[in-house]
Amino acid sequence: MVKVSVIMPVERHGGDAERAIASVLAQQTTFSFELIVVSAAPLSRPGVLNVVEINRNPATRRNRAVSEAQGEILAFIDDDAVADSAWLATAVSYLDEFPKVVALGGPDPAPEDSTNSELVSETLLATPIIGSGIACHENRPGIFPIRRASDIALVNLFVRREAFTGFDEDVGYIGEDTALIEKLMQRGEVIYHSGVRVFHRRRAFPGPYLRQRWRYRVKSGQRIIKDNRIYFFLLAGTITILVPPLWLLYYVFTFILGAGTTRLPMAWWPLLPFAFALHHLTYYFGILWGFVRRSTR
Repeated sequence: MVKVSVIMPVERHGGDAERAIASVLAQQTTFSFELIVVSAAPLSRPGVLNVVEINRNPATRRNRAVSEAQGEILAFIDDDAVADSAWLATAVSYLDEFPKVVALGGPDPAPEDSTNSELVSETLLATPIIGSGIACHENRPGIFPIRRASDIALVNLFVRREAFTGFDEDVGYIGEDTALIEKLMQRGEVIYHSGVRVFHRRRAFPGPYLRQRWRYRVKSGQRIIKDNRIYFFLLAGTITILVPPLWLLYYVFTFILGAGTTRLPMAWWPLLPFAFALHHLTYYFGILWGFVRRSTR
């Protein structure tokens, strides 16, 4: 029997997608695994099972791939990520040792060949306290049960087939992984494991990154959120915007924390507070716009 089915939606062939495919096929394991690439157009690649799904809804594409999967464990990775050489072996070893764990995820740092614009985006996500607040984006060390469904991401996720309930296709892009993980947390332990690692290319800052973040936060505002951090963020953001003397404190605070996290050259560090300001304003107004759209439906 196939131990693991790796599922990868591919939007564009070649480039990052080819590197992602190659990184999975190069995994050194003592068990059998298959790689299922789901795409809108047929893809001919040795060692790959291609599932064609013209619907661009990522939840639909992944569900379609799962319907063809033979593995007892489902592994999800994106086409702009590269799996660490021990990605499959580390995850499966842990799941075999702890049968009550229903799902597992890990960090997704930017790859070493990232541009400076991509490293700005990584810094905005990875910096503690003022960044994303998400364990996998912060590259936190250790192995622990997650407290929030958002602490691991679909770019690096393992789920036992018997626990998989399907992605909600009504949620679609943005939030479909969190919705699934919330259900999994009700069925058993979901673990963050820092040794289960993929390298995920970031959207370049500012344009592509901020557009992506805007879509995410609008979606957050549209959902019924049971997370007090959102309301604290909105309150702190309102106070900071309305009280100009706090702007200097904001610059110093974001500079210190950002410089302690970033992989950018030192010459870029003074610009980090301005990047954080755009990042936080995008979150702030995106969430508010999501609230407005939800209330007017």
